[in-house]
Amino acid sequence: MRRRTAISNLISVAILVGATLLQTTLSPFVKFNGVHPDLVLVLVIGWGILRGPEEGLVWALVGGLSLDFMSGAPFGIFSLTMLLVAIVIGLIHGRTFGSSIILPLFLTFPLSLLFNGVALFFLTLLGRSIDWTTAFLSVLFPVGMLNIATMLLVFPLLYLLDRWLNPHPLSF
Repeated sequence: MRRRTAISNLISVAILVGATLLQTTLSPFVKFNGVHPDLVLVLVIGWGILRGPEEGLVWALVGGLSLDFMSGAPFGIFSLTMLLVAIVIGLIHGRTFGSSIILPLFLTFPLSLLFNGVALFFLTLLGRSIDWTTAFLSVLFPVGMLNIATMLLVFPLLYLLDRWLNPHPLSF
């Protein structure tokens, strides 16, 4: 059991660091109407819904730290906002079914708004000027929609990974 947990943790870190590298290096080239998907955020949302609050918080911390190390934003912004998203997922988890794609699709847009909106709020606290109307219309709203499309592709893969890492015996 302990070996399986270590392998699961290594796989999780590899996925999140790899997704961070993809997101940060390919984002200038993979844009739709000027925005790119938040791949790490989508992974954290999907995994938190599938595996629950504890693993969601771990993925949020690893994903947030990875983004903090790879971005030019002040260190800690992505970790804090990602942890906030994981906490919201934890409040919802257990009250709904986690293996259906409906819940991740339903939550991706508001959680994307929360993640990016709070990150922008922290930037304003640090003295950066943000035009909130423009930010919502040209960044927050389109990224939220793009993240929904990304979740359509990512969640089935996360579901398969979850079943591979945690096989459930068949019951008759």
